[in-house]
Amino acid sequence: MLHSSRALRVYLVTEAVMAAAFALAYTLQGLYFVQTVGLAPFQLLLVGAALELSAFVLEVPTGVLADAFSRKWSVVLGCAALGAAMLLVGSFPVFGVILAAQVVSAVGYTCLSGAHEAWLADELGEDRLGGALLLGGQYARVAGVGGILGAAALAALGGPALCIVVGGGTLLALAAFLALKMPEQGFTRAAPSERPTWAGLTAPLRQGVREVRGRPVLILLIAAAALYGASTEALDRLNEFLLLRETGLPGGLSAEGWFIALALTGSVLGWAVLEPLRRRLDLSQPRQVARTLRVVLGLSVVALLAFALAPGFGWAAGALLVHGVLRGLYSPLYSAWLNQGLPSGSRATINSFASQADALGQVSCGPLFGLAGNLWGVRAALALAALVRLPTLALLSRAGKGELR
Repeated sequence: MLHSSRALRVYLVTEAVMAAAFALAYTLQGLYFVQTVGLAPFQLLLVGAALELSAFVLEVPTGVLADAFSRKWSVVLGCAALGAAMLLVGSFPVFGVILAAQVVSAVGYTCLSGAHEAWLADELGEDRLGGALLLGGQYARVAGVGGILGAAALAALGGPALCIVVGGGTLLALAAFLALKMPEQGFTRAAPSERPTWAGLTAPLRQGVREVRGRPVLILLIAAAALYGASTEALDRLNEFLLLRETGLPGGLSAEGWFIALALTGSVLGWAVLEPLRRRLDLSQPRQVARTLRVVLGLSVVALLAFALAPGFGWAAGALLVHGVLRGLYSPLYSAWLNQGLPSGSRATINSFASQADALGQVSCGPLFGLAGNLWGVRAALALAALVRLPTLALLSRAGKGELR
């Protein structure tokens, strides 16, 4: 119990610091790309494609390494790589450098994506995983507010670029902290005297493939991740462009001020929704998770369409905020469902399969949405992205009707 309490504390610190760093770096990054670097819609989606293509290539190898060697050191490397990428983006407002930085970011994201949840499940146990994920989301929301306020202060001093650089430095400091304090007792690694072989390295991968093939629900969830990823990429890259170039920003605040206000409001709304849900929803019950996840996804389709077709800033801002809250609910619900009943030896690998599917959806459809944005406008691109979620909803519905563990 003492060990699991320590692991939970480290996890909550990690979630909080990462959220603060991401808020510092990403709250105004879209504004930085559009106004400072001057990227067009197609270039914005190319930036996303570079990130997701790299993530697609790296997801399974990093997941296998986490399963074969260490989840802890995979998380440490992930934080360090993300911090370094932020430093590159903030220091060099050049399209080519920003593209290269996406490869470094992909190393960070893929090292974290499978290993972090797998480490937490091993240290706490599956029965406590869902609650810990939602609690971590709450800590992240609160810390994210602090990061947003920090971004507001830093933007006044040095603009969005300074915010991105400070966010990167924060993640590098977190990597150093985790190297010293992160426990890893629930994971059994190979003895140091045992020389790794190719068969040993690929064993988690083979086990993960067998596990997925033997469970139709996992196949459906991974397919859903691909479609969901395809739809999120357009929103992630084009929402600032729509607000700046299509609806326009009202007077009274600078562009930085409006994006800070939107981010801050979104964090507060997310906290207000997640906390009651954490108290009521039993994430150890897959059927309850499945029902909630389908409702959240259905509402997100409506919110994304409302954003794409918004006649003015107020409508667009409201739809974007609602979508952000729903997205904050989707991730822990999906992760809790995916991780139910997974064997420890292939948990990180299977999580990486899902992340790789998400990356495949983004890299395959992202440039197409960017091209649609250049040809027909960003509203059309975002509306198409919303419609892509309808097949995702069908996949989740089918999975929910099947045998859930």
